[in-house]
Amino acid sequence: MGRKWAEYLPDSRKLDVENVCKTESTSNNLVLCIHGPAGIGKSTLARHLSDKFRSAGRLAGFAFLGAFSTQMLGPEAIVKMIAREIGSIHPRAIPKIVEAMDQCHSTSLENHLQKYILEPLRSLSNPQPLIIIIDAMDEWQDHAAFIEALALLNSESHVVKFIITDRLNPCASHLPGIEKVSIYTYALGPMSKESIKSYFEKHLATVRWVAGRKASPADIEKLTELSGGLPVWASTVIALLSYRFSESPPHEILAEIVGSRRQVGGPDELGELYGKALRRLFPSSNAQSLQARKYFRWYVGTTLVLQETLSLSDFSTLAGIPPHLTTIIQFTLSALQTRSPPPGSEKMIHPATLLFHPSFLDYVQSTTAENSFAISTFDSHLALGLTCLKQLASLPPLHSSLHHNFPLRAIQRYAVKHWPYHVSNGTTRSTYQWSQTEHCLTLQAISPGTQQQWAILFCESLMPAGPGNGPGWRMAQGRAVWYQL
Repeated sequence: MGRKWAEYLPDSRKLDVENVCKTESTSNNLVLCIHGPAGIGKSTLARHLSDKFRSAGRLAGFAFLGAFSTQMLGPEAIVKMIAREIGSIHPRAIPKIVEAMDQCHSTSLENHLQKYILEPLRSLSNPQPLIIIIDAMDEWQDHAAFIEALALLNSESHVVKFIITDRLNPCASHLPGIEKVSIYTYALGPMSKESIKSYFEKHLATVRWVAGRKASPADIEKLTELSGGLPVWASTVIALLSYRFSESPPHEILAEIVGSRRQVGGPDELGELYGKALRRLFPSSNAQSLQARKYFRWYVGTTLVLQETLSLSDFSTLAGIPPHLTTIIQFTLSALQTRSPPPGSEKMIHPATLLFHPSFLDYVQSTTAENSFAISTFDSHLALGLTCLKQLASLPPLHSSLHHNFPLRAIQRYAVKHWPYHVSNGTTRSTYQWSQTEHCLTLQAISPGTQQQWAILFCESLMPAGPGNGPGWRMAQGRAVWYQL
């Protein structure tokens, strides 16, 4: 995935950078965790540190876990991704990485860390430990298992060290196994007023103002005060003022923002700004506008729980949104995107976590009385799980004449692989309540032969063909899954 990387303002984090570098040079701790709330600038700092350590020959690898969906990636897959970074930056480590590929199949996470990371870096005989930077650790569902496994490397901080970023202090939040890891935590505070002001002065000059009605020095002072030192607040303001398809001219949007009395940093944080933005992008002035808000909730709700990137037509089918409205909503929400898809996939529909800042996703899932855009992920899973089950009904039975030559479409592959996840997260655990759901009735209406077909396809999606798991083996596993169902 690409990213609209927020620029690092020169010297805006000078003291933080000095503190981090000093800690890395004097401490024997394996892990340095930089933590702070969403929007404080952790990713921008991590990127700057990556450039700094790389120019000094100290970087082993940089991974931004918010740049792709990690729902289906286990810890071992992330270790391999880091190893690829190590091999790219340090080609002399590649032979050891190749050895790991032969030695780590179906082995423990600890063995993966040993073979894919420690031994390749040890083979470099570097005079100083090389540093692996992992950004957005909390956006990865398996981060707890990964951090706990790092305890294996406590005594190897002279070979490798880790810098991770997280919204929470892992020690204060009592992450399982954290007491076994040699870790130092660093709380990242808001940016200075001077840095935020410099950011506004630079980027407000690029806004296409109407009739010369641009931001005044007083506006800049007020924006700086309102930001509370959160860079994401400042960048969102600039994005809203720069959105060329807004019905309101930039000076009117600016007047509404500076008219706020609430400073960022309170309980609502960025919520007020996001609320203003969404009310402008999706007004409620008439019945048509209210309909647009309904489809906004369906669109964002579906992308919040979506597990893979889909074509526009497949997404529209699963979400129940007409394709032309999907395109309109996608384009409108681009004003709030902080991450960008890779070239060529702009018309695809991506999981929300790949495009939007975590603070925005937190806002649309909040259920405060003021939030008229609140979205229930439970309801989104419920709806998507049902449409996935309906896709299963289009599969041919296992022993039909169509079975061997049936071309599986992308939407069917998604349904085959992910309906259990959506249904389990969108229905209750009560046996009686489950039996009354449309999901249960739909599943019961699918013929046993089609259910067997699904089970085999499901196993194939998780375990592609390879040594020891040919078609006969996967068919046997599929039948076992079907009997459990």
